[in-house]
Amino acid sequence: MLRFVEPKRPSANLTDLQKPLEHFRARPQRLRIHPLESALLWVVCAHLVLLPWALGGRLLWTQYVSLGFSLVELGLALMPRHYTAEFSGEGEFKLYTFPKLFRFGVFWTGLALLLYIVVQGLNPAWHQLSDHRGSWMEAIAHVKWLPSGVDVPYKVGGPWRVLVIYLPVWLLVCAIWVGFTRRRTLQYFFTVLAANAFLIAVFGVIQRLTSNGKIFWTLPSLNPSFFASFVYKNHAGAYFNLTLALCCGLAAWHYLRSLRRLEKSNPAGLFVFFAVLIAIDIVISFARAATILMLVYLLLALILLLIYQRANPQLMRRPVVTFILVGGFGVFAVTGLGALDKGQAWDKLMKLTSEHDASVSGRLEVNRASWDMLKDYWHTGSGAGSYQFLFPIYQQHYPSIWMEGRYRMIWEHAHNDWLEFPIELGLPGALLILASFGYLAFQLGKNYFWENPLSLLVVLGALLVLAHAWVDLIFVNPAVLTTWCALWPAVVHWTELEEKNLRP
Repeated sequence: MLRFVEPKRPSANLTDLQKPLEHFRARPQRLRIHPLESALLWVVCAHLVLLPWALGGRLLWTQYVSLGFSLVELGLALMPRHYTAEFSGEGEFKLYTFPKLFRFGVFWTGLALLLYIVVQGLNPAWHQLSDHRGSWMEAIAHVKWLPSGVDVPYKVGGPWRVLVIYLPVWLLVCAIWVGFTRRRTLQYFFTVLAANAFLIAVFGVIQRLTSNGKIFWTLPSLNPSFFASFVYKNHAGAYFNLTLALCCGLAAWHYLRSLRRLEKSNPAGLFVFFAVLIAIDIVISFARAATILMLVYLLLALILLLIYQRANPQLMRRPVVTFILVGGFGVFAVTGLGALDKGQAWDKLMKLTSEHDASVSGRLEVNRASWDMLKDYWHTGSGAGSYQFLFPIYQQHYPSIWMEGRYRMIWEHAHNDWLEFPIELGLPGALLILASFGYLAFQLGKNYFWENPLSLLVVLGALLVLAHAWVDLIFVNPAVLTTWCALWPAVVHWTELEEKNLRP
């Protein structure tokens, strides 16, 4: 007797057949960002947008405002969060961020550094005296086995003034580490920083074309080499280099994501446009070291792009459009530079390697005198914010940087942060800074940051800004220091969340 048996259809085959259809299905609705995280994002963005516009944060009132922002930021980050399904997709729960803060290595190294500076402030080894002839430093009794500092007017320097700059940076880094939990939050954060840098770059171009010798056309500047909203062109150059890297990273990330998703359009071109204008600003600011580092960065980014294309040929599509885009922006860049006297910028750039350039030879002499100072203070440091007050003791042994006519030359900084920080903070302070950096670097390496285009390009830009600090006073500017430090925990989280999102 014949029997008809219905053939079994393996479910695995059906699943395989359905996989191509997944691309055509509507994506699941995005989860909302928690209101406390949104509030934190707004405050952090307002903080980092304000600093570069407020003359780079060099004025005392801007540093107080920065401190206020950072206190609010950490408060928002540490508030318990009640998550429901619309925020988590996993039901209700409460999130407490205190444990995460206490597990954060930079929380402890930063706290130790701040306490170290407090000890320096409470144990001054020098105090400032003055009369009608001027001011000078005089040694006073102090506890020699403890870190020591200087007793000087608060408005001009010293450890207590430095604390007002460093404390907001530490609070902000901790707030970002524990408070930013969503990739979309970080994407908004990066986009706001890039857009703000673009607006500053637009202002820089307009000011260069119509300048009357004053910042914002109304504020007289003691430093004639100001640019855009920064009182010193090299600070502007460092800030623009940092945000240039961020724009390049965002452009690369959006472009590669659009290839994976088969999207017809994406905002990569907008960020390329931002990057081009920022690069033009670096050149017309006449910041020579920043310009050289910008060229190095763009060359390295181009090499990385070629390597990526060679390793992933399947992701390349519409190369003609890419070439037209790059060519169009290239024409725009050449036209813009021609209209803004690129010859003057090139002449200033060429002087960087000239032995007859007074600024270069003077800084070399300052470096030699600073090395002498470091030999005396490497154990525990001369005290945060003390360099400008104690440097004349060593400066007098170098005639070329001692007097100019009848007046003594004043060097407020070493023009080399790699020297000035160890001089003021000593070996313990330098080790605490290295430990903080090492902790974040380990987190990046653990998550293979070099496989993420945004992370790789931002880290590369941040490292080149760090290299810039070898030849200039970069991190004495609060806007540059705060933005540079804030990007590290943000990039670490971005790398972690991207890895989880792309993991098969």
